[in-house]
Amino acid sequence: MRPLFTWLMPTLIWAVVLWRAPSAFTTRANRALWAAFAAIALGLSCRPAFIERALGDVTGIRDVTQLLKHLAGVAAAYFLLEYVQAVRRRPDRPGAARARLLLTVAAGLALTLLFVFALPHDADGAFGIDAHFGEPGVKVYLCVFDTVFALASARATVLFWSNREAVPPGALRAGLTCLAASGATGLTYALYRYHFILTSGNATEFDADGKPVPLQDTLSEVLPALMLVLLVLGVTVPPARTLVGYLRDQYALWRLHPLWADVVAAVPQVVLGTPSSRLRDLLAVRDRSVELAHRAFAIRDAALVLREDAPVPGAGSAPGAASTVAADEDLARVEARWLRTAVRHRARHLPAPAPPSALAATTGGRTPREEIAWMLTVAAAYRQLGADEGH
Repeated sequence: MRPLFTWLMPTLIWAVVLWRAPSAFTTRANRALWAAFAAIALGLSCRPAFIERALGDVTGIRDVTQLLKHLAGVAAAYFLLEYVQAVRRRPDRPGAARARLLLTVAAGLALTLLFVFALPHDADGAFGIDAHFGEPGVKVYLCVFDTVFALASARATVLFWSNREAVPPGALRAGLTCLAASGATGLTYALYRYHFILTSGNATEFDADGKPVPLQDTLSEVLPALMLVLLVLGVTVPPARTLVGYLRDQYALWRLHPLWADVVAAVPQVVLGTPSSRLRDLLAVRDRSVELAHRAFAIRDAALVLREDAPVPGAGSAPGAASTVAADEDLARVEARWLRTAVRHRARHLPAPAPPSALAATTGGRTPREEIAWMLTVAAAYRQLGADEGH
């Protein structure tokens, strides 16, 4: 399990740190969350052997990464609690923020003093103390860290879960659920580590170089990995939903563009804003849902203008609500064919043909969502007609 923490988990957390870096300059909550991930990333980055050696050479302390990873963990716990408190949007108890800071500083100072005066320093890297789990100094050192970790995890779990009920079902609640599960997993890990530390004696195995072989314990590796995965999911699920919506709207705009471009070229007065090319649409990074609705409505408005050009108004009405999907597809092809013919007539300064009797002025959807879905169906038929004419 060591490679999981040595390479995979640091890569995942550093990716989140880089992704959320711009948010560090926005709100207090975002700064605290970014700082928590940065502290976790720094702690995990102490594991690769070449970093252990480099830090040992720079500081002259061969196992300095043991202290650094735990100090980073204490800092991460502090910033995570600050994030939870910030997103709660409830007044903090007087002195609570100062108490959290003092607890963090006291824990960091205690770990540093224990590292200097109570831990053995007979091996390189962060796993040297695995050979000394039975010694009182090692047990106290690790229990100090696990106590801070347990308190922070328990507090985060309670606050995340209590806030979950105030959020409507959806991506945000799913994210809070993942964050609460991450805190619960962290608490489980801390409690398990108490048991593991207090019941494990000194390791007796040494490698060929005389270095202690680290104690292998699957749960001690799996639980923090699961905790971090849930934490990452908790902060990425809500933005991921936004990203999925953006990609869906971009794809819809791409499909709608040929029909939209032709009809607004024929009836430019229906365009809201400045017309853009297909490539420019693709490169836009802002929210696209409003633009998508505007284009669907622009096509419908253009169709109404083209109807006014027709010498004889169309008769008949659209099929009722009981129409089958196949009938809807046929009607979409009817509208697509009429729009293609009307646009061509307009380009030659001729009146548009009368719309078929199957088409009513209200053909389409009753809501913006339904209108967009309908226009996408018409756009697909419009593209197919173009392809058929090209053969």
